[in-house]
Parts: sequence; C-alpha cells; structure tokens
Amino acid sequence: MTDELSPTSIPITHITPEKASTIPRTPGTYLLLFRVTTATHINIGRLGHLRLTPGVYVYVGSARGPGGLSARIRRHLRREKRLHWHIDYITQQLSPTAILFTTHPHVTECGWVHTLLPLPGTETPLPGLGNSDCRAGCPAHFLRISEHVAQNLLNLLATAPNERA
Repeated sequence: MTDELSPTSIPITHITPEKASTIPRTPGTYLLLFRVTTATHINIGRLGHLRLTPGVYVYVGSARGPGGLSARIRRHLRREKRLHWHIDYITQQLSPTAILFTTHPHVTECGWVHTLLPLPGTETPLPGLGNSDCRAGCPAHFLRISEHVAQNLLNLLATAPNERA
C-alpha cells in the first residue's frame, strides 16, 4: 500500500479457499491467512528450517503475470506442484483458511507488510521468507500476527464497504 491508502479506502475481497474459482484473472496483491493449531516444522529449501508455533500467520504476495490473481492463488492452493517460491514449501503442508486480495494498482505487497509489521504481536518467524525479490527492505513477506490483529482485519472487512465474493 502507499501512504495515501488505508485498508478501508481500497476495495478488498475476502473469500474462503473453496471460492477460489471466483478470483479474477487480473493483476493484484493478496494475503493468505493460515491458522496453525500444533507446532509445525517445515524445511524451506535453501532458506532453512521454519518452526511454526500455534497461531495465525499471513503470507503477502503479488500476482502480475499471466492469469493474474486467479492463477497465482489457485497454484498456492494445490499441494502438488514444483517447489519454486518459499510459500510453496508451506502450502505443501498447510492450507490457507482465508484469502484477501485487491486489484487496486497502487497496493503493493511491501505496503501490506509495512502496514502489518507495527501492529502488536506481529513477528517475523524466519527472516527473508517470501521476500527474495523484495526491494523495499521488508524483513519477510510471511508474518505471524496476533489473533487480535487477525480478527480485527477480518471484522474490518466484514463491516467496510469493500468488495465481497
């Protein structure tokens, strides 16, 4: 996001993974929310070992290529795939519980990260995870967020006049 935009001033769509077929084939940015209920260990290729404690995690990404948001998010939802991005290692073992996305052209994945980072309880579980192409100085694009932040984010979307799918 940019300084002029806030989560309530942009159209954001919130869907469950079961509704992935409704995601547009346009460019945009997205957040995948994961709820981890038991301690989980995942090897993230050359980046190293990721230990997830129970809680809520969010991956922030963008889809600018062919097929846009639809192709990218639906790829993340498949378990069987060639491991290319850091998030692929995670989605082989965990499934997102919610998907948020926007097609607003001024919203960036780094903007989302910089919006979430200062919120209470937000942590970086493994520096460099998900941001190998980042040029904005983000510590990671995969974050642990507090239950309170996750619930507030979903409540905000439920009450704001944004898009729904």
